Amino acid sequence: MATTAAVAVATAGMIGGAMGAVADEQEVDPQLVVYVEVNSNDLANVADYTLEDTGKAAVDMAMIFAANINYDGEKAYLHFNERVTETLEDAENQIRPVQAKGTKVLLSVLGNHQGAGFANFTSYEAADAFAAQLADAVTTYGLDGIDFDDEWTNYGANGTPQPNAQSFGWLATALRDRLGPDKIISLYAIGPSYTTTDFTLFDAAGTIDYAWNPYYPTYDAPTVAGLEDRARLGAAAIDLSQTSAATAADFARRTVQDGYGIYVAYNLTGTDQSAYLSGITEPLKGSATVYKAPAEPDTTRPTVELASPASNRPQSELNVSLSVQDDRGVATVVANVYQHGVLVTSTQTDAGGAAQAVHTATVALPDGHYVLRYNAHDTSGNVSKTKTQPFTIESTP
Repeated sequence: MATTAAVAVATAGMIGGAMGAVADEQEVDPQLVVYVEVNSNDLANVADYTLEDTGKAAVDMAMIFAANINYDGEKAYLHFNERVTETLEDAENQIRPVQAKGTKVLLSVLGNHQGAGFANFTSYEAADAFAAQLADAVTTYGLDGIDFDDEWTNYGANGTPQPNAQSFGWLATALRDRLGPDKIISLYAIGPSYTTTDFTLFDAAGTIDYAWNPYYPTYDAPTVAGLEDRARLGAAAIDLSQTSAATAADFARRTVQDGYGIYVAYNLTGTDQSAYLSGITEPLKGSATVYKAPAEPDTTRPTVELASPASNRPQSELNVSLSVQDDRGVATVVANVYQHGVLVTSTQTDAGGAAQAVHTATVALPDGHYVLRYNAHDTSGNVSKTKTQPFTIESTP
């Protein structure tokens, strides 16, 4: 994505896949799209922002910025730099928590000065070969779609062709066929993929979910044949680090007033930007934005299951085996031995906050009748109900 002040970041996708044109009179639910420069910031930061009134995600779509379309001397191929690779391969920590809040995560793909671009494929087959790589990335890393950003391609470099009117249509169509209807395809409306493409040569309305303004801080919706419905367009584009809060809030009010469905914001960082974002989400969604909202109080006790001893059947020594679970984390597991109401010995395990824990112990005891009392403590201080199990030690059968 361009880093000059003139060029804005694109933001994408519909919450769902390709949708048909929506009637002008239908109520629009504006979506906030945010680009994250993963070279310097974690995508997981997106999950830190929720709406104050509902607790839902403040961001509807988060863009991993950015993968690249590269050229190997013969054909285009999908390239991930080191930080994009780390983000994708650490999906359990970087992507899944964001998706768990209800935010769709897309991979933004950008030119890389090598001449390979979305707008200069010379056949459907060549475009489909690149679409196959994009679809594989979506499937492999559990993403919600692809965002096309046709900047920095340098068409003609390395002997590559110039843009043509059909190329992007071939690519978008091939990608939609491979992804199916439930994934998002968005267009950051910049470069030949926007300016050279003849959108009447393919089913743009059934292929592309959204198109939006790439220049920040400006308010100007793109014109894409087939995507005349404003619910699928974004006019507002701002840089979270450079655009004034007053301008950002004004663009949000205009987005609602004019019936546009997308609001694009670039460069979410690891700092607390909730006050700034509130100026956007209050007009868009009717709620302020909260940063790292405190979790609901934990009042749930751990659950404990005793595997051994399972009965009062005589045994030569005590073998204790307990399994424990807790949604917030187990702190300690305790199993104490009593005889005639007096504590004989205590055994315990420090679980260190694990969601699941096992406590085992082997204890030699004199012959006699005993009672095992056991429970577990979670990291919030909740204690399971203390249970008992009588047992008998008899060293000589």
